Amino acid sequence: MKTRLTLPGRPVLGSIALVQHQRFECVEIRPHKTKDGRQIELTRWLCHCADCGAPFDLLTPRRNAPVRVDRRRCAEHRDPKRRVKIPVGAEA
Repeated sequence: MKTRLTLPGRPVLGSIALVQHQRFECVEIRPHKTKDGRQIELTRWLCHCADCGAPFDLLTPRRNAPVRVDRRRCAEHRDPKRRVKIPVGAEA
């Protein structure tokens, strides 16, 4: 069974989350209006590509429950079918 990778749902600015040895830093929390008119908050995470190390942003909703990580690579290396390899000797 595939493990769901998650980030904290209500981080504060400057929070650091590690997802399988990949660092995500909360750099912005901003209001957002959805298509149906609801007001929500979005969290912008700064992270680095698992392949090349280039920085990229990840936007997630800010909610009370953990949020699923849907990207771990920059736009150039993005491939949803390819899994991120965990460093040898490291725990998942």
